[in-house]
Order: sequence, then structure tokens, then C-alpha cells
Amino acid sequence: MRIAPRRYDDERDLAEIDRRLERAPDAVDLLFERACCLEDLGQSETAAQAYVAVLGRDSRHLGTLSNLGTMLLHRGEALKAQTFFIHALTHHPLQLITHVNLGQALYEQGEIASAIGQYRAALAVDAHFFAAHQALAILYEATGDAVQSEHHWQAAFENGAASKLPYAGPIPPPLRLLLVVSGRGGDVVAHRFLDDHAMETTMVMADGFRSGSTLPPHDVVFNGIGDADRCKTPLERTRTLLRSSPARVINDPDRVLATGRAGIAERFGSIAGVLVPRTELVARNEITAERLVERGWTFPLLVRVPGYQAGRYFELVKEPDALADALTRLPGNKLLLIAFVDARSGDGYARKYRVLFIDGRLYPVHLAISAEWKVHYFSSDMAERADHRDEERRFLSDMPATLGAPVVIALQEIGRALGLDYGGVDFGIDAAGNVIVFEANATMAVYPPPSGAQWAYRQPAYEAVIAAVRALIVARAVP
Repeated sequence: MRIAPRRYDDERDLAEIDRRLERAPDAVDLLFERACCLEDLGQSETAAQAYVAVLGRDSRHLGTLSNLGTMLLHRGEALKAQTFFIHALTHHPLQLITHVNLGQALYEQGEIASAIGQYRAALAVDAHFFAAHQALAILYEATGDAVQSEHHWQAAFENGAASKLPYAGPIPPPLRLLLVVSGRGGDVVAHRFLDDHAMETTMVMADGFRSGSTLPPHDVVFNGIGDADRCKTPLERTRTLLRSSPARVINDPDRVLATGRAGIAERFGSIAGVLVPRTELVARNEITAERLVERGWTFPLLVRVPGYQAGRYFELVKEPDALADALTRLPGNKLLLIAFVDARSGDGYARKYRVLFIDGRLYPVHLAISAEWKVHYFSSDMAERADHRDEERRFLSDMPATLGAPVVIALQEIGRALGLDYGGVDFGIDAAGNVIVFEANATMAVYPPPSGAQWAYRQPAYEAVIAAVRALIVARAVP
């Protein structure tokens, strides 16, 4: 759990905070708000630096300690995150969020009993604390205790599973949107698609709905649960609860359920011009160098925990002797094995393109170029390399000409096979012109470009995506 004054949607929020900081440059609350805004805008590295600057003025700042720890946790650095959470708990022992965050860091390091102790410490102070019940429900589900899991889900949602988001439009609203999300994470980053002047949005957490629950009034449903590997249970529950809805559904849960990483590798394997690395979900106790070689695996290979994004719990194992050490850093009873494909071009850099499929059309989102095998926009060197930004500019302004007709045709086939109203693919291109699929699902996030003239070329592509998703919502609301 992170702490923030509110959610920030675009660069105008950042500009307003900067104007206020001009009048009070040392105001800790404003500096913290700026860091939160940068994080919401997807500028992770800059946000981390801004949080560190806050700690330079107030080393006990609860929000900053919580948010820095959460950022580290999302990167798979649970031990480092634990340091910040312990610091927060030491100085703010009555803040329940500190127990939940520390419990999550402990859980992800396999310290189950200690994690349960932290969650229960929060409930000892507030027996109705949603986040503690939610965390215990997920933990018990993962460890196979269905009775305890259901008990804590029921306790978490005793006051209901639906809430209305702020609305600034006319009464009655022209469009009532039902946004379905999960309590486990793995959701589409959907808030930027919501127009609060034209859509009255009710958010429903699928985990809290049980048989007999009544859905709020709505004209269209956006299923925002996107990660099939992480959210199988809430997607199945969404399928059940939507049977009572007369409205059309964006991203049918059955279609999302079919987008797990291992399943995608099988489904896309026959598409011409598409290379999907071999992917298998394997029990941890079956993962030894000897057994993998017997099953035809070769090194280097990739090992990752299903259900995590942004490179979290994702390891490159270069040789058999390194496998055991890598496994110590990965939680979970089942892990994904992925054949390693060297996606570097002749210049030694790896390229990861992101393209969205929105209502059957292709939309370029970004191109990240990095010297590292694990490519993410936030960790690439796009800010430092004008030539790389020029390459991205060409991709965003004229994707067909940049990629070529065979690649575009292959992407169209991937979109059809994926079958989602809203989804996307991260991919590279090998020397033979094949599309190397890294990931394809509904969780593809879209962030506004950073401020500054050097990033202005990204704005039209971002705006095109926002407009396309809003048009999709309106179109699906028509009877």
C-alpha cells in the first residue's frame, strides 16, 4: 500500500504542484505530493529521487518511507523494501499501513508466519481494517487454506464491494460505467480512460461479490482485471456476477482467462512471422538443472513468478550452476520457465515495442531501447539518447513504415488471436524480421509522456490511445 493525497492523471497536475513549490520550495508536503505525482505519471526513477529528497528533509516521513518501500517491492527487492517498512513502523507504530506493508515484504521473502503476525497486529488495533483482511485472504489462498481465505474475504467486504468514483458531469449522467477490478492486483491501469464529465463510474471489486449480490445500475461494463495468471479466481467470479448484467462487457473474463503466459505461447505458436519463446509453468520441486536438461531445456533460460509485472521476480539464469541461487530469490510453488531469446539488434541494444489492440485497431504506445536484456521504459536510456528518441519518434508517427508490412500483418494476427477489446503486446524483432512476443495480455499500461520538449513527440500517440478507449466505452454502451 502506498500513501498519496490523491491520484494524478496528467502533466497539468505536476505543473500546478511546481507552481506551488515556487512559493514554498521547502514545503515537505508539497515535495512529497510532487513525488507521488511523478510516480502516478510513470516516471519511476525521477519519483524515487524526489522521495529521497523528501527523506533528506524529514527522515521519518511516513508516506515517503511507505512509497519507496512499495516501489522496491514492485521491483522484486523485498529485502530492501523491508528496511523502509521497518523504519516506518518504528516511527509510526500506530499507523496500520506500516504493519500491512511490512507483512507483504515478509510474505514475499517466504516468511509466512511473520507476515501473518504483522497482519494480525493491524487487526488487533482495528478488527475491520480492509487491507489486513485482504492480505490475509490472499495469503491463505496461496497457501491452500480455503476456509481462512474465504473468512477474510468476507470480513474485508462486510461493508460492500462497490464504490462510486468522483463525478463532475450532468445529472442524470449520460453514461454509467461499471469498472470491475481485483483485490489481488493485476488490473488494467484504467483510471486515465475515465472521463469524469461524461462517465459516472462505479468500481466493483470482484473478490467481494458473492452469489446473490446485486450489481449497481450501469450501461456498460469494463472488466479491468487483466492478469490471468494472478487473478484466475476473481476472473471466474466476474464471469459469474456478470451473468445478471444486461450490458455489454469490454474484455469478457473468459477471453482474459485465456491470456496466461503459458497459454499464449501455445496459441501464438502457429502464426506466421511470430516467434514465441517456449514457456512452461512448472512446480518448483521439479526445477533442477538435471531435470530441465532431460526435458529439453537449454541455458541460458528465464525463470519468473507468474502474476507479476514490470520485471518483478524475473531472473536470467545463464548456466546450470546458477539455477539454485536464482530460485532462492523467487517466491511461489510454481514458476514459469521461458526460453531465452537474444533480442539484441546488430548495434548490441535490445528493443521492446509496445502496441495496443483497441476495438480491433493497432495503436503504438512506446519503444524502449536498452543495453540490458530486461527492457523497461523506466530503466532504459531513452532520456540520455537523442538517437533512440528519434527512433521512437519514427515508430510512433508512422508505425507501418517503421516496422514494415510483414510485421504489421503479424501484429494484426496476434491481436485477432488475443481476442480482447483492450489488450496489447510487448515484442521485439529478430534479424529475420520475426516478431518475438515477450508478453501479450490486457495489463499493458499507458502513461502520459514526461514534461519537457524532448518528449513532446510522444503526446499524440498517448492522446490517440485515450481517445480510442473512451470511444470504445461509449460504443459498447449503445444498446
